[in-house]
Amino acid sequence: MSILVRNLPKTFTQENLEDLFFEFGTIASCDLVMDEASGLSKGFGFVEMSTQKETDKAIEKLNAKVIDGKKIRVKWSNQEKKQAEAIASAPAPKRDIPEDVWGSASRNSSERENDDE
Repeated sequence: MSILVRNLPKTFTQENLEDLFFEFGTIASCDLVMDEASGLSKGFGFVEMSTQKETDKAIEKLNAKVIDGKKIRVKWSNQEKKQAEAIASAPAPKRDIPEDVWGSASRNSSERENDDE
């Protein structure tokens, strides 16, 4: 359940981001995107909560929260949303598996052994 957090203050740290989500449940992963040149936050990050319920609660409570005079944006990451939509809308592809798939595999190995002799 990946969450995108945008419009964070540049002074935000990884620890600040973790503290922001800690009260909503178990954090599976937390990544604040940093600018390598300045060492400051780029103003966004990704957080993954351990359950759907925790994710929904965090998004509901934190979206539009004001931190250091900036209104942050908290929502499903596009990647996660696109994957969920694709799974929901596309049926699983039908697979054509021969009835005797294991029998033919063992026959092929036996035939190969005979060829070697």
